Amino acid sequence: MIYPQRMELTGEESLMEVLQMVPDLTVLGYEDVIGNYNLRIDNCPMNGDTRLILSQMKARDIATIQVCDNTGVAKGTIGMGRVLDINMKMPEGARGFVEGQGEGGKEMTGNGTVNTLYGSRHTDLYANASYRRQEGDREFLTLHMTNRFDRRNRLLTYFTQQYFDTPAGSSQKVMGRARYFHTFNDQGTELLVVGSYQYAETPGLSHKLPLYNFELNTPLFIPRLSMMLGTEGDFLMTTQKAANREWEVFNYDVYLQFVYSLPKWRFTVGRRVMCYDYKLYGQQSEQTSLQNTETTQRYSDTRHNANASVIFLPDSRHQVQLGFYRKYYNPSYEPLFENAATLSDEVWAVTKGQLAERTINQMKLAYAYSQQKLTVQTEASYYNIEGDENFTKLSASAYWKTGWLSMSGGPHLYVAGSGAYASFRLAPTVCLPQAWRVGVQLVAHTEKSPEREKTGVPVYGCLSVSKQFGQHWHLGVDWHDMFDAFCSGAKVNRHAANMKLHYRF
Repeated sequence: MIYPQRMELTGEESLMEVLQMVPDLTVLGYEDVIGNYNLRIDNCPMNGDTRLILSQMKARDIATIQVCDNTGVAKGTIGMGRVLDINMKMPEGARGFVEGQGEGGKEMTGNGTVNTLYGSRHTDLYANASYRRQEGDREFLTLHMTNRFDRRNRLLTYFTQQYFDTPAGSSQKVMGRARYFHTFNDQGTELLVVGSYQYAETPGLSHKLPLYNFELNTPLFIPRLSMMLGTEGDFLMTTQKAANREWEVFNYDVYLQFVYSLPKWRFTVGRRVMCYDYKLYGQQSEQTSLQNTETTQRYSDTRHNANASVIFLPDSRHQVQLGFYRKYYNPSYEPLFENAATLSDEVWAVTKGQLAERTINQMKLAYAYSQQKLTVQTEASYYNIEGDENFTKLSASAYWKTGWLSMSGGPHLYVAGSGAYASFRLAPTVCLPQAWRVGVQLVAHTEKSPEREKTGVPVYGCLSVSKQFGQHWHLGVDWHDMFDAFCSGAKVNRHAANMKLHYRF
């Protein structure tokens, strides 16, 4: 958990600057700055232009940031999926900003965003709308509202919409979700009820996805022992337009987690059982049957996520964590269904074999040291993956601030039998007189690094210069992917200058 208000921050730092202290978060480029982290607000997916959100959401707007790198039981992710969960610091009244951006590189692009927060005694509202013109139109809308009816009942409603219009065709996604919390007693026994519906459409496919979730959080027998018990499920209905083929996937999970807390110790153990039921509907051809008949193939399986961890806090500045996590890679059923003709029993038997999961076992050791001017975090994880090579990840990150200078950075090492590679991140920021700020993000990649092999550039760099005008106006310029311009081995020339004008109300 990161608490921006406990650090010596000015409040003008962007969300991306705050996240620079996360050991496992290495900047991969201007368009992909958080890797496979899923960005959420109050545990609801943040549907928006991620680059704009990370660069313009300020530390003063954030109450807490929860970095969940092992989320299989509590948040239900699979594989290496991770979550960045943001809790906003709601104002009294309205606050927000409007921003426009223009980028000059190989082509001209334009971006715009509006971000609003409203807080009152009973209602909080967060709204974000953004637009990007880059190889087509990209539009995003997020509405998040909290209603507190009384001290024991609250309702969170959430709506997102996105629309992409590209040369390959248009796609859209709409999702609505309601989360109702009821607290039964003063001890904190709370029931969560969730209902959600999502519709998505691409040039080739359409998806319908209703979802439900029931979760009980309560102390158990003694105040120091708490339990989380829940069940959730969704029913994915997919139509392949050209082939007029449909398939369904019904997922339902049951999960249980216990937490035992002492003044200096915190023990957690949990398990999630995940059940999947696949159905494919297809038209059997006359070559294999005397008459056309509908055929249905079914496949079901059960998977398990689990965790066990212990956290030791000898004092307010030090924290040590040791954990074991069992996760899995989800089999990709869509390509099988998309490419399949009507499946015979023999083909479906082969398909079922390809739908087998791959289990991931992770051992993690982490240490963190924190005080006002210095924060240091280190992580070491060993991954054992079924059917693949095992590997080790070592990461460290530090954030240091003194007067007009702040600096974050650290190394990231990947070691496997097939080879090893490393990256090193450094991000200093200088606060100058007259409200000027200059910052640099640098990430150096060794040979065999996937990012270096993909781009052909050994160093990623972004230079940022900004100026605050009074309380409301902010002007900034980013020169991103700047080393592409000087590297003869660059496979893609991405460097460009991005100018942004920001008005905060």
